[in-house]
Amino acid sequence: MKPDTPALFEYGILTEDSDIRAHVSGVNQTIYVFQTKRGVQAIETYQPPIVYGYQPGVEGPTSSGWLVQPDWIEDLRRVRFASWAGWADLAKPLSTSGKGALAVQCVTQAMRLGRFPIWFDAIEDTRDYVQLAGTDLLVFVKKRVQVKCDYTCGDEPLGSGNLYLQKAERNPLKRI
Repeated sequence: MKPDTPALFEYGILTEDSDIRAHVSGVNQTIYVFQTKRGVQAIETYQPPIVYGYQPGVEGPTSSGWLVQPDWIEDLRRVRFASWAGWADLAKPLSTSGKGALAVQCVTQAMRLGRFPIWFDAIEDTRDYVQLAGTDLLVFVKKRVQVKCDYTCGDEPLGSGNLYLQKAERNPLKRI
């Protein structure tokens, strides 16, 4: 970056407080889901170069991050979701926050339909009174999910072949 370029602030996969990431690919109509720690491991293992992202009408980069191939991320899940009704809206010219809101709707719908993978802990409950009541497993789930609209990401030939894992950003348009 040039010295007069506005600073980017650390905000991305290395600093966020998430357990699971969901990258929504409009071109593939697929949600790429993985554990955040596995994305960080892919960056550490493959050490891709940092690339910069830009917003239309804004001078200079608005983000930095890494292009990571989906196959570099251990246990990544591809949730093909062609039946979601919002794909046409996601393809329209929208603000970054507008696209993000639609991506959240996509992931929420996949969750409601039981299509979204969640990694969780389960233990067998061996207490007699619980077993007699018909319970074998206790499941503990409290997961934080970070959703990204990564419209052209994912598998080729429609996608770029990568996911964009953000490191830093700035918000020149002051949108949430």
